[in-house]
Amino acid sequence: MATDPALSDSLHSPGATVALVESWLDRLLPSVETSPEPLHRAMRYAVFSGGKRLRPQFLLQVAQACGVQPPEFELALRAACAVELVHSASLVHDDLPCFDDAPVRRGRPTVHALFGEPMAVLVGDALLTHGFEVLADVPRSLAPRALRLVRLLVRATSSRTGMIGGQSLEQEEGRSSAGTAAWHSPELIERYYSMKTGLLFATTAEAGAVVAGSLKAASWARAGHLFGRCYQLAYGLTEVRKKAAGGRAQTGAAQAPLGPPNAVLLRGEESARTELDATLAELRSCVQSLAVAPESLLGFLNSLHDQLLRGADILAAEPAVPAKEPAK
Repeated sequence: MATDPALSDSLHSPGATVALVESWLDRLLPSVETSPEPLHRAMRYAVFSGGKRLRPQFLLQVAQACGVQPPEFELALRAACAVELVHSASLVHDDLPCFDDAPVRRGRPTVHALFGEPMAVLVGDALLTHGFEVLADVPRSLAPRALRLVRLLVRATSSRTGMIGGQSLEQEEGRSSAGTAAWHSPELIERYYSMKTGLLFATTAEAGAVVAGSLKAASWARAGHLFGRCYQLAYGLTEVRKKAAGGRAQTGAAQAPLGPPNAVLLRGEESARTELDATLAELRSCVQSLAVAPESLLGFLNSLHDQLLRGADILAAEPAVPAKEPAK
């Protein structure tokens, strides 16, 4: 099943894919000359902050794996940008003083540190709503698919199952001494990650399949969950390794009271690495069973695995943090 050559060509190079997504984000966001200028300048600062564009890359890869056709290409890019805008909104809000109180992200001042807390709240709100707006402007023939994408994105951001509910868990459990202890529960940590990050990854995969008109779109959500799990494990391992390199490795109750928990600190690196390898193997199998053209997506997954772990030198490193006994 043939796909759009422009999409096919860009997906063979992560740099080209990111450049394509960046160009569409630039096109879809209001310019800095658009009133109110301070808000739109801050929105652009938040979005163009050096992120990996992991979620939009994954969505486009899934769309190609499902045989996306040229008439669907614009919807694929709009969906990819919508997911990235929602993700960017969550980061702006995560960094706020009332949540993680982070002064720096990706080596730059956070939005609230540079533009002020009230503006950062508005930036997060505006990016979230703009993510839905970019899905509304599509040809009539693709409107039913766009509506499905909106519904998926609503679920991924919701208070019941999505990232807003996950942020609420972080606020509730991470603020008090009793809450900090509650993070020792593997079940609670898994629920938190499922809501805060896992469902958006699942939505990303399903959205890519919906764009391409796949009859297996709902099944692709499983691939997205597995992809998100791989990312979360790799991120946790990287954070542990960075702390170990700086002489600040911590375990269990020593986790910061603000911000998300790190499951690797509870279970240990060796166990987390083993699960990462097993999850990636399951993800590959899932892709092969669902995709009509899996090669590019499988190559993307293989390169991403190495990329996520290489920076912290943990592919061959000895565990820096032993597993902690579960709280009684």
